[in-house]
Amino acid sequence: MTEDEYDELFRTTYPRLVAMGLSTSTERHVSQELAQETMLRAYRHRDRLTAYDAPFGWCRRVMGNLLIDHHRSSTAERAAVDKVRARAATSVSPAASDPAYAVASTQWSELVELLTPQQRLIATLYYAQDQTVAAIADELKISNGTVKSALTKARANVRRRLGATRGTIENEEGS
Repeated sequence: MTEDEYDELFRTTYPRLVAMGLSTSTERHVSQELAQETMLRAYRHRDRLTAYDAPFGWCRRVMGNLLIDHHRSSTAERAAVDKVRARAATSVSPAASDPAYAVASTQWSELVELLTPQQRLIATLYYAQDQTVAAIADELKISNGTVKSALTKARANVRRRLGATRGTIENEEGS
């Protein structure tokens, strides 16, 4: 397929693919992105498309597969968010001074902003990614003792920040 033939295919196919996406109740920007991805794949496979009587059929099939993938992933994402919300609504909140609780909250970035980059990385790997001390040490090419030391310092700093925040809130409520 020559460049001119591909340009013609793009001009005639892209709007139809966007319409196909919109007809499956996909938002306009998602339809446009999926149509662009389809046309990019068509460009990569233009040698194969030359052999087809109707390259639009190939593009329509690719777009259909991309739409299915998009709907599956967005459905799974919504289900996961709903599950987390339900779990958060029914679970008992742990103590606010627990660093593991802070990882799950929106405060995490605020709490770790004063840590060194190494402490921040290690604390995030340990609490948010459930990595073991040995796994972190292996991944970062440092000793287990360095990981343990960084975690101890990070915990102390996070607890100090949480205590300062809690003390500020208690003082404001007492006023």
